[in-house]
Amino acid sequence: MAAPRQRLAQAGLLAVALLAGCGTSPAPPHGSTLRLALPLVPRQLDTARAPDLPSLNVAHELYAGLTRFSGTGVVPDLAKSWDVQKGGLVWTFRLRNGLRWSDDRPITAQDFRRSWLRALAPATKAPFAGPMLGIVKGARGYHATGRGKVGVQALDDRTLRVTLQHPIPWLDQLVAHPIAAAYRRDAYSGPFRLAGRLVLERNLSYWNVRAVKPAKLVFTTATEGADAILPRGLAPPGVPWVQTAKPPTGPGWRKLPTLSVQLLWVVNRHLGLSDTRGLVPDAMPGSREVASEGPLGPLELLPNQRRVHLAYARQDALAGEAIRRARRTIGFGVVVPRPYRTVSELVRSRGDFVLLGWSSKIFDPYNILDLFPCGSAFNVAHWCEPSYDALMRRAVRTLDNHRRWAIERQLVAKLGPAVAFDQPSEYVRIKPGVRGFSWSPIGFYELDGMTRS
Repeated sequence: MAAPRQRLAQAGLLAVALLAGCGTSPAPPHGSTLRLALPLVPRQLDTARAPDLPSLNVAHELYAGLTRFSGTGVVPDLAKSWDVQKGGLVWTFRLRNGLRWSDDRPITAQDFRRSWLRALAPATKAPFAGPMLGIVKGARGYHATGRGKVGVQALDDRTLRVTLQHPIPWLDQLVAHPIAAAYRRDAYSGPFRLAGRLVLERNLSYWNVRAVKPAKLVFTTATEGADAILPRGLAPPGVPWVQTAKPPTGPGWRKLPTLSVQLLWVVNRHLGLSDTRGLVPDAMPGSREVASEGPLGPLELLPNQRRVHLAYARQDALAGEAIRRARRTIGFGVVVPRPYRTVSELVRSRGDFVLLGWSSKIFDPYNILDLFPCGSAFNVAHWCEPSYDALMRRAVRTLDNHRRWAIERQLVAKLGPAVAFDQPSEYVRIKPGVRGFSWSPIGFYELDGMTRS
């Protein structure tokens, strides 16, 4: 329990730091208007139904969660603190005093419970409800049937208790995702409120409104005249690949690390490839402790085999570049068929290798390593090692970071079905004079601190 107490203490200190000099008084009457270029027009601003990162990033500014992402972890947002009991099985979040929706109604713990149940309801068809909220006790059954008890309780107006299916160390990170935000149609809990189509204005009811420098955010797909151009981070349903813009030219571009990795998976059991170095992205906390030199195994071919079949899931220029890199990695002739549209098609393909990518949703190598257990839907190599699965069960229940990273180092040393050959970067363009831009390598943008001189 040392790690949860330490995390709680840090959360409390951060809450004090965020509150200092802020309060909940109205924001200054004047502020800048920032124009932000998105790669595509958001399809949905409902936090439960939003299907892609552009939609989620705009919704993220309209609806606040219990916590919010901040670089390498999370900090308090509508929750001022939380504590962890029963070895990570029960989490209790305590809301700030005086929280208000944009229409001045109080925000309560019951609002969070209602929002989570709505996201899990089958009729909502929330694309990320399972991956983000499925760890809550009873959530999977409710998500499938709409019936049964779910481990989310509003003990009073300011106390939300969450009971999990089994202990995990990172519920505070999962609740920072937009799907876990407090949501009401036509009322807003975040730093901004919707003022028009893709126009946001400061939400004067937000608890930390004095830290929100821009008076207005204007989103567009046109880069001309934009104050910032956000990366082309897209995650099509069923394809765990992060698309990144090509490295730009000219001043004002900033290169940002991601928690993404591109992999070659061995599908043909007669081939061997076991270089696990680079599997854990450098931007991930604990990557140095988890990294393992591992066995550098050269590609082993069947007698007289000169070509391999490479299956992949993308059909754009970025996939083409990844294929060229894969060819160089393998080092000899590669047969590349048409792209497959879904992971299930890739699994059924007769490829010797599958070219695939992954982007983490938590700041821990566990998320990448969770591709490889025997029952994983993304284990396209059909590699199964019971001792690996046993270590994964230990890792997910180990709250102390350093102890868990030691287990994850053992996991990396056991891997043999894949080689990591690229860690994509994102690129964002910031106009000179714009500062305070905060970005999470999970892909969410914090725009409330941006200022313009």
